[in-house]
Amino acid sequence: MIQRILLLAAIGLLPAFPSGAIEPTTVAKIVEPSMVRIFVEGPDGQGSASGFVISREGHVATTHHVIEQHIDDNWALYVVASGAGVEDRRAATLVKTYPDEDLAVLKVEGLDRRPAILDTTDSGTLLKGMTVFAIGYPGAGGRLGANSGTSFTAGVANRLFTGAWAENKAKIQIIQHSAATNPGNSGGPIVNPCGHVVGINTEREMAVLITPSGMPLVYDVIQGVFFASHISVLVEKLNALGIRYNGSQKVCRVVLGVATTNFYWYVVAAAAVAIALIVFLIRYRPRHVVHIVVRSGSAAGNGARALAHMIFHPRRGPGKTDGVWRLRCDNAEGDPIDIVISQDDLRRLPKGMTIGCDASCDYCLAVDGIAKRHAQLVGIGDGLGVNDLHSATGTAVDDRRVDPENGPAPLRPGARLRLGDLTFQVEQE
Repeated sequence: MIQRILLLAAIGLLPAFPSGAIEPTTVAKIVEPSMVRIFVEGPDGQGSASGFVISREGHVATTHHVIEQHIDDNWALYVVASGAGVEDRRAATLVKTYPDEDLAVLKVEGLDRRPAILDTTDSGTLLKGMTVFAIGYPGAGGRLGANSGTSFTAGVANRLFTGAWAENKAKIQIIQHSAATNPGNSGGPIVNPCGHVVGINTEREMAVLITPSGMPLVYDVIQGVFFASHISVLVEKLNALGIRYNGSQKVCRVVLGVATTNFYWYVVAAAAVAIALIVFLIRYRPRHVVHIVVRSGSAAGNGARALAHMIFHPRRGPGKTDGVWRLRCDNAEGDPIDIVISQDDLRRLPKGMTIGCDASCDYCLAVDGIAKRHAQLVGIGDGLGVNDLHSATGTAVDDRRVDPENGPAPLRPGARLRLGDLTFQVEQE
């Protein structure tokens, strides 16, 4: 039985492991193959930004403002896949642009790259404080020679709200986050710890300062405040265009530092392991046979006492039972009481076994007149003895009171053992 439960627990964990990323380096490896760098070239210069592959047919998502000069001035539009050189750039065509939402969908023929996984769960699953990662191609990186690699920054989701990118524009869901971005990161994805895209980087807070000469100077007014379109905005557009994308409706949760979309499998597997351990402790822990007798007290108290006693003293499996003593009591109200002690019990518990009404006692007798820790059964050579634990109603053997200060009194076959108002007959098998 125990082996079956452990096997089921192991099987239950299997679907959980390949579920998602565990650490930022793994997140980067998941998203990196889907990244592309976008170039817009014209007679007056060149601009670059970020995008990511969203379909096997070579569709790419980015922001509208990234390709605005291509639309307005017919500048050339190119895409370079992650890890490729500028010489391997491919021409891109515009499928659809959404100026209000600041989104655009491109298509690149022959772009054989793995599509990113879009998070299609309810937007409420993006919780405040959840770790997010920003991936893209900052413009300064190209100037410094980092032409083929992406940047990767971490932050948290600060809030999700409904707003517009400009006055009189369409209201959409916007993510405010703290994963640092720079010019050139626009159009790149924001991903959760499982590597699923939850947003598209669009803006960061800026301000304009007018210098004494009258020249405007744009600068960062607030550090660590960045904004992205929620992925649901893009998903709605892709559905309308009929573009097939790789979406996931599995909620990403971090369990004990591990990001997973199979949270419930972990719960089921953990429950199975816990049950297996409980069964193992109850059935196989090497302790003596449980014995509990209840004669008084409330039902709730007695139930709690019985449960506590099972936890303190789980039942052991079959074992050696040579030299068995029995303490039989037939004069109590209700069913007879039969306490069994074996030589094996005495070997395992050299300090003795306690009898009392407390659940922690080895033999729990919840009967009127029995103290919490009333007496102790101990081994005397190959025989059995009893010692009183300063109980109020006392312990006696053959009507002779057992003095706690004189040590244990021997219990021979045929002797009468009195514990409070209960009298037991001592037998040996």
